[in-house]
Order: sequence, then structure tokens, then C-alpha cells
Amino acid sequence: MLQRRVGQILRDAREEKRLAVKEVSKDTNISVKFILALENEDYAQFPGETFALGFLKNYSDYLKTDTAQLINLYKGEQIEESQVPLEELTRPTSASIQFDRSKVLTAAAVIILAIAAYIFIGSYDNSDNAGNDTISNNAGEVSEVPRDLTFVNQSVPENTSVPFILTSERGVSFSVNNQLCNMFIKSVKEATDPAENVAVIGFNITPERKVYLFESKVGGETILNYNIPELSILRREIRIINQAVTGKSAKVLVTLSDEKVGAAKKPVGDIPIQVTLFFQKSSYLEYIIDGQSGERGLVSAGDSKQLEAKDRMEIKVGDGGAVEMIQNGKEKVKLGKPGKLVKKVFYKVPSLYDSTQFVIKELGE
Repeated sequence: MLQRRVGQILRDAREEKRLAVKEVSKDTNISVKFILALENEDYAQFPGETFALGFLKNYSDYLKTDTAQLINLYKGEQIEESQVPLEELTRPTSASIQFDRSKVLTAAAVIILAIAAYIFIGSYDNSDNAGNDTISNNAGEVSEVPRDLTFVNQSVPENTSVPFILTSERGVSFSVNNQLCNMFIKSVKEATDPAENVAVIGFNITPERKVYLFESKVGGETILNYNIPELSILRREIRIINQAVTGKSAKVLVTLSDEKVGAAKKPVGDIPIQVTLFFQKSSYLEYIIDGQSGERGLVSAGDSKQLEAKDRMEIKVGDGGAVEMIQNGKEKVKLGKPGKLVKKVFYKVPSLYDSTQFVIKELGE
């Protein structure tokens, strides 16, 4: 099962211990600004990769989370998201970045932190303006996902209605045919009669941050499908029934349709690309299905992942030796060498001998 991201794990651990950010800062000698940067995954605020890893380790040790696993997850997330060379991301964290809370910071550390704080403060005003997401209240308009929202993962099995609780602080993430979708509440239009309240709800298909907004009232039904221009890449129809709306939250019932309405029938011999991954050890995973990014994160040892694509599938794992693969019923094989980043691409081309048949080809590193 794919795990939460680094920032969410840190924030949840702190909130479970009922600790305020200022209290953590006092105990760890980590600036409030850098604690928030870690929880928001705003790593650009740190002077360099080594500093980000050092603060992350310190914060994780303080919260008593699994530091080794958290650093592994962080490195996996940064493989594609940062400009840092892979060699630096996979290099063991230097023991020199350790802060003894029982001692006063050395003069050198104070200077470094002062410089980092100066950089942070200098960019803070710009980030407040340039990085702030503005979402219109008008249903149907497209804007961006708020950066301060926390999303919890939820499963929606086929032909099963699942209730989502959306609040002003937490949204819900769920998978639709290997597409990771997010749903959250933007605002509530309150009426004199609570039964007439209307929620403005946002729906997003990652990795895009843009969202589709729609209004939903108690008892109302909304259908999201590929006929909506902003959701043209959606592979399955989603039915949403609003069950309750309060001043800051909404309860909706979510159901996935059996299949995409109007989908063309497959030509004879046009079998899908099917890959099953077996994780012998924990490893980072990300994949792209027919051009759309799926979930990414650390997969635990003993878990498996079944993927299916119509035309093209791209897979990347952080440790090739930790993962075994079966592709379209072939013999199970190791995905790559131990400790090595592995990329695999599967794609279909028409057969040279029969135009109704297709051949699955493979590229890999």
C-alpha cells in the first residue's frame, strides 16, 4: 500500500502529540519557518539538500517517527521533483548534521542559520504572493489546489458507495483506474435553513494542480465524467451525492461507474499491458499509465501492485533488486540490480504480420 508523503507524516505525528510548532521549535532549536517548510514540503527554503536532510532527521527523531524510512521516502519523492543529482539524494546522510539540543548552538551553526533565515525571509514575501492559490467561488471554473490542505487516502471499490467527509482542513485522495484524484471543500454558502446550504467542492486529477469546481447542495447529485472539458482525461464516471453540509464541512457519497460510458471496443487482439510488481523489500515506486501519472511513494515489503495500461506504461522503482515483476503472464523476473534506480517502459505497436494484432515491446535501464 502506498504511504503518505513526508510532510503529511510529520504534521500528523506532531498533531497526534498535540504539539504546537513553536513548542517544537523551542525543543529542537529548529526555526519555526523550517518546521513549516518541512511539513509543507517546501524544500526550496533550505540552503541546500544536506540542510534539508539534516533538519528532516532532527525533526523525525524528535517526533519518534521511523527516521530511516522517512528519509528513504523523502529521497524517493525527490528523484523527479528536485534538481539535485541522484547521487546526492542516494548518498547516506552525513553524521555531521546532528544538533545536540542539550548544548548551545556553536557560533558557526548560528551564522549558517542566520544566513538561511535571511534567504527564507527574503523570499517569503514573494512566495506569499506568487505561490498563493486563488480559487473562484464560481462552479465550473478551474484554478489550483490549495497548498495548505491535507489529503487522506481512501479506497473506492467498484460498485460500492463510499462516504467522504470533507472539511476546510482535510480533503480526500482516491484512485480511479490508476488515476490519483483529490476532492476537497472550497467553501460553503450558508442559508437560513441548514438544509439549503450549498458546498463549493473541488475535484483534481494529479499531477496537475488545476481543479474543477462545482456546487453541491444537500440531496443533490453531481456526475463527473470525461464529457466535462476540464475532466476529459477521466477514465471512469464518478457519481457524487451530497448527504450533509455544515458551515465548514460536507459529507458526500462517492460511487464509481462500471466503465467509461461510450468507450470504444478494443480491436481483435488488442490486449492491455498488464504488470504485477512484488515488493520483497520496501522501495520507492512511481508509474505513468497512458500518459497520466499515477500514485507515487514508498511501497512496503510484502506488498504487490497490479497495473494495467491500454497503450503505454512507464514504471520507476528506487531499488530494482527489491522488486520482482510479471508482465502479461510471463515468467517472474527481478526488475533490476540491488540498490539501483530502474526505469521500465512498455508500449504496443501493430504486428507486422497481422493488422488486428498488437505486440508489446519493452525499454528499460
